[in-house]
Amino acid sequence: MIFVLFSLLLLNSSSSAGQELGWSAQSSGVLARLSGVFFIDRDHGCVIGSNGTLLVTENGGAKWSRQTLPERQKSEALNDLWFFKAERGLLLGEYGLFNRKGGIDWSERIFLLMSYDGGANWTAGEMAKPPIRQPEIVMSRKPGEGVEVLKPGQRSPDPVLTRMAFANGREGWACGEAGTIQWTRDGGVTWQMGQTPVRKLLYDVAAIDGKQACVIGAGGTVLRTNDGGQNWIEQASGVAATLRAVHFVDARQGWAVGSQGTIIATANGGARWQTQTSNTTQHLNDVFFVNAKEGWVAGDRGLLLHTTDGGATWESVEFATHANLARLFFIAPDCGWVVGTSGAILKYGPSS
Repeated sequence: MIFVLFSLLLLNSSSSAGQELGWSAQSSGVLARLSGVFFIDRDHGCVIGSNGTLLVTENGGAKWSRQTLPERQKSEALNDLWFFKAERGLLLGEYGLFNRKGGIDWSERIFLLMSYDGGANWTAGEMAKPPIRQPEIVMSRKPGEGVEVLKPGQRSPDPVLTRMAFANGREGWACGEAGTIQWTRDGGVTWQMGQTPVRKLLYDVAAIDGKQACVIGAGGTVLRTNDGGQNWIEQASGVAATLRAVHFVDARQGWAVGSQGTIIATANGGARWQTQTSNTTQHLNDVFFVNAKEGWVAGDRGLLLHTTDGGATWESVEFATHANLARLFFIAPDCGWVVGTSGAILKYGPSS
């Protein structure tokens, strides 16, 4: 069971006793909109973003280096990344609507890249595809006659996928547009379409264990599965705001955040949710808890919120950035990163 990858590291890491902790800016060397960050230990990590941006570090972010993606994807947006271990990782991205290269069909909107050497090289994987439409009979009238023309079947456009999460090295989910949820049982090598009760945009998924997962999205949508994703049940979130991120620390305790300062929490695996007071109306984009008490929320215009009581109270953390902060990642309670627009990367740790 894995509630968050490397949860044992998060829960068992030694604290920086006697050291003052804080956030400091790191130089990314890019101006891209950064959308994801993932570390496998305190030194080795990756950051992704728009225009094919893939940054890697081997020293905790003191230096970031850009890696080149395959020709087909090197200028496209990257939406999410996941590493199972130092060698094997996945990148999830989407093709732009214009200036397509390499004969990319108009229906292709998403791509998956796989690495088996720590991100040095990437090869194309494949997500599940929507079904092909049935051929249609079209009546075309010419003078004095009616002619039946068979229109070839066409594949529906791929729904864009926003996020993915894995419970272990094999079982995981990805979510996105039009209520789309895909699932895998072989670590992302093959994917299958799931059936969901909604058609709303789904923003994020939390993998609780191999059977349980939680997905959130537009209009306060919360979906739960207890059977590996074969069935999804819509839960009452108590809010109508768009939910943009969800995070669980164990099978029962989780949080979701979204537009207009919305924060909701559950203590029973997502069956029931209660609102928490954020004291802000800024849009909140991500949430990450390092244990059941201490957590962080990232939002627009450089907003960071911090709690040490499970979200009963949230305090704003001030620092000099106005970037929209998109994604958080902590490898330990005293070591984390947040990324956002204009190439913003900030690290949390002992103050120098």
